[in-house]
Amino acid sequence: MKWKKMALTAVVLFWMCQTASAASKQAEFALFKRSISPDYKWGENGVITIPKAIPTGKWNIYAAASAQDSGSIEGDRIFLTSTTIMIGTSDDVEFGYTRRQFIWDNFDKTDLSMDTYSFKARIFHMTDSIIPQVALGVNAVSLANNEFDHQEDILFNPYLTATIQVPLFTDKAVLSATAVAESIYNEGESSDLFFSAGTDLVLFNMVYLMAEVQGIDKDQEDYVVNIGAKVKMGWFSLGLAGYNVIQKDVSTGDPGFSDDSTDLRVYGLVEVPLGKIFTKEDK
Repeated sequence: MKWKKMALTAVVLFWMCQTASAASKQAEFALFKRSISPDYKWGENGVITIPKAIPTGKWNIYAAASAQDSGSIEGDRIFLTSTTIMIGTSDDVEFGYTRRQFIWDNFDKTDLSMDTYSFKARIFHMTDSIIPQVALGVNAVSLANNEFDHQEDILFNPYLTATIQVPLFTDKAVLSATAVAESIYNEGESSDLFFSAGTDLVLFNMVYLMAEVQGIDKDQEDYVVNIGAKVKMGWFSLGLAGYNVIQKDVSTGDPGFSDDSTDLRVYGLVEVPLGKIFTKEDK
């Protein structure tokens, strides 16, 4: 089964809203990726929407939230919000929960929401620099009333990701590159593999610049380019990302899903680095 057919159920709630507003159409591929990815620590355990092989860290906990304008319905603005809570249970393992919710411009909730559980385990790590790190992970998306009681009601998104970090003459400027191979699995059927790649630059452990390309292996479909930036100050981060910044129609091989426009998402994060705190206390 093609990945688009398998992803359709996962994004149907989002399409219900998008088709109600001609001003906010999305490419199917980009929308699907946004629909299943947790809010990562941009430039740290993920680029923007694609996962890096680097986990969040032992006993580190963060809560991230983002929002984007999703057009209007009968003259009322509607926004897509996303909230993620992620915890690192070891140096190599992290678990996360994400709730996506459409809200009106007066902050009232709609009935459109989706739950996602995330897991990632780093399986290869020799050093933080030069040698690539490798991790396996999965996002599990509820397809029925945000419940996970039956396997057939869960869409699984397993992936393999590899990240390499390279200091640029100093540890105050670190460049990293990430490549991801992933698929979709539901009810015994799996999609073909599709591939994405991303890069980020960290300056003075404070300024993060990110870019990623989704769907680079799809001959019949246009790839999608996302870029973002964030500023990190202690436990707090603020960021802004632009989706499909190539600003042209994006074809998914289906005449019904052929348009896309650039979307902006605002992002905030609060992290409690318990692992680092406990390590300092032990010393």
